[in-house]
Amino acid sequence: MSRNLRDLGVIVISALMIWAGFTYFSTTTEKQDLVSFEQEAEIADFFNRQIFREFDSVKVELTDSVMGVILKRLSKGMDTLSYDYHIYVLKSDQVNAFTAFNGQLFVFTGLIKQTESAEELAAVLAHELAHAEKRHVIKNLVKEIGLSSLILIISGGDPVVMQEITKLVISSGFSKRMEREADEYAIEYLRGANINPNRLTQFFLKLKQKNSELPNGLEWIASHPALKERIQFVSENLGDSIQEIPINLNWDKFKDSLK
Repeated sequence: MSRNLRDLGVIVISALMIWAGFTYFSTTTEKQDLVSFEQEAEIADFFNRQIFREFDSVKVELTDSVMGVILKRLSKGMDTLSYDYHIYVLKSDQVNAFTAFNGQLFVFTGLIKQTESAEELAAVLAHELAHAEKRHVIKNLVKEIGLSSLILIISGGDPVVMQEITKLVISSGFSKRMEREADEYAIEYLRGANINPNRLTQFFLKLKQKNSELPNGLEWIASHPALKERIQFVSENLGDSIQEIPINLNWDKFKDSLK
């Protein structure tokens, strides 16, 4: 009897130690750090296959070079680059852009057509780059679907889960704290790249005014809530005025190439 009790005691103590260790680990480790950059790259492979099944990408030489010029300028305002970034342009009337995995950003032709300059698109992309640098997408997914589902994708991929993740990444908004953090860093990136950060608020306001004219709605604004608050926050944190250096691109020619 005493041996049975002793064995039971050992089991209970072991279980408590495992539980305590797990609790400590989960409360002292950032959620996005539970997914390594290598694992994120694997998720990106599954995601890309899914996204390119749903949307056609714009495969013109001019597109890659234009996105490369904008990215190069923005990178001058960033202290560090966590990824080897790439921007894909997708054919869709949606007025949308989003951050995905492993340094991949996606922007729809519908959003580009609403911009009047390369600097306006750069302002939108600066915000998305900030989401990427802070790994907000990974944080969101761990919260929404759990770490086990992400591991399932890494270990072989589940098409149903992947479809759900694709929907979440494209349309789901971030928390108020994440949006503020992304706006904060976007301002920093834009200033460092000699682009007027007010371009971001100008684009917000312009899209809001055009809302009724756009048949598919404003997905980018819809997934970025509390717009009025964010316009106010960006306006109040622009800092001293800067001399903007124009991005040397023929913007009208680029937009015509998307037709």
